[in-house]
Amino acid sequence: MAKSRYEPLVKLKKKALDTAERALISANNALSSATDKLNQAYDELSRMSLPTQGSVGEFTQAAAMIHAQHQTIETYQHTLQSAQHQQYRMRERFKEAMIDFEKFKYLEVQEMNMKLKHLKRQEDKMIDEIGIMAYKKEEL
Repeated sequence: MAKSRYEPLVKLKKKALDTAERALISANNALSSATDKLNQAYDELSRMSLPTQGSVGEFTQAAAMIHAQHQTIETYQHTLQSAQHQQYRMRERFKEAMIDFEKFKYLEVQEMNMKLKHLKRQEDKMIDEIGIMAYKKEEL
């Protein structure tokens, strides 16, 4: 059967959809990684404690480590927020690409159906003509 005029557009939209899907998967992986790092940082912070005995140096060193861990957690929280935002953008991009692909795929299917109907009508006409010729031949 003849190609649809929408076929190149469908292929192009399919490539865009595949690209958007890969970007979404990458964003999901980045979000998962950021979540894991944040959870690990919280776990590490929960294992830290200030000494109850010892020198002031040990106390200030432990306090500095706890403070550094809080800063690490804050950094990971920003990374997580950025990853969430990126995932949202990639999800929206994927949705748009899916809608575009589906629109052109639908148009392609509609065009193919129209061509099939046209061919069916032509075939019916040819069968009618053959029937008329056969009938006229029998009359002779």
